[in-house]
Amino acid sequence: MLSIVVLACYLASAAWLASGVRRAAAGAHVAGVGMGLLGLSFHGAKLWQDLSGTDARLSVGGTASLIWWVIALVAVIAAMRRPRFSAISAMLLAIAGIIATVADDTVRELAVSRGGWELTAHVVLSTLAYALLTVGAALAVAQAALDRRLRVRKPLGLLAALPSIESLESGMFQAIAAGFALLSLALFSGFVFVDNFLAQHLVHKAVLSCLAWIVFAVLLAGRWYLGWRGRTALRWTLGGFVLLGLAYFGTKLVLEGILGRHWG
Repeated sequence: MLSIVVLACYLASAAWLASGVRRAAAGAHVAGVGMGLLGLSFHGAKLWQDLSGTDARLSVGGTASLIWWVIALVAVIAAMRRPRFSAISAMLLAIAGIIATVADDTVRELAVSRGGWELTAHVVLSTLAYALLTVGAALAVAQAALDRRLRVRKPLGLLAALPSIESLESGMFQAIAAGFALLSLALFSGFVFVDNFLAQHLVHKAVLSCLAWIVFAVLLAGRWYLGWRGRTALRWTLGGFVLLGLAYFGTKLVLEGILGRHWG
């Protein structure tokens, strides 16, 4: 039941935010932000309910729900601070609502509470990193779509609600830089605090995460020293995002769905 409330709040927020962009209506924008905050509250309560207790466990769906709660939070903050990003925020909030609903029955499967504060810090850093890099990838896709429409000189249509290419590019690299910093801390904490990678089936996850880290490092270096942008930046962004997605979800799906094993 709570997941339906979360979905309704996020979808209502997305609708209000999109409406506010199209009509330049301040009231609709405020209503959208308010519904987004309400959805975040219910979504957070649902996650707390699912993950509280000594036997709290995370499955693939539960991990996705947790990550998308963070993404929804970033989306609401972006809509509050930078109204021109409301269209992107609306899209992210709608996806967050869908994922929170789909993941409703799959949360309690994998233990996350067997370690102390070190493991908790690692999980938090990993979640924040993936969420911010997902936002960066979403901005990259939006930038590519807008750039392509401008190149062929066709009417923008719904894409007119997006910020300028320069704003999307700036936001993308800000999200990627922040996500990269958190990913660096997450990897460091994992190598320091996690014992016996082989026994816990974490080798593939660690390797893919390191490859993603390298890709994002090259992307940021190319941006700062070579001025990378446009399609080059898009390819590197999506490449790193795919590797990180395989690390977070690909290995988890294979372990749980095919091999019947678990992390930890």
